[in-house]
Amino acid sequence: PLIAVKLNILTRKTLGGFETDLDSRVFGSEGAIMPGLYAAGEAAGFGGGGMHGYRSLEGTFLGGCLFSGRNAGRAAAKAVG
Repeated sequence: PLIAVKLNILTRKTLGGFETDLDSRVFGSEGAIMPGLYAAGEAAGFGGGGMHGYRSLEGTFLGGCLFSGRNAGRAAAKAVG
C-alpha cells in the first residue's frame, strides 16, 4: 500500500553557530578542526525545527540539544582518555 505524508516547508529562523563535524568538533576559519574545541546545541547552529518540524517553538530544541551535547561529551572524553 502507498502512504501519503504531508510536508510543510517552513523556516522560522537561522541560529548560526559554529560549523562542526559529527563529533561536535569545531572547524576554524581555514577549515581545519580546532583541537579541544567542541560545540553543541544552539552554539553549533542546532535549531530551526529539526525533529520537531512544523510545530517547533522556542524551548522545543531540548531533545536535539541533549543529543548533540552527549555526542560532544563522548568525543571530548574519547580525545582525553
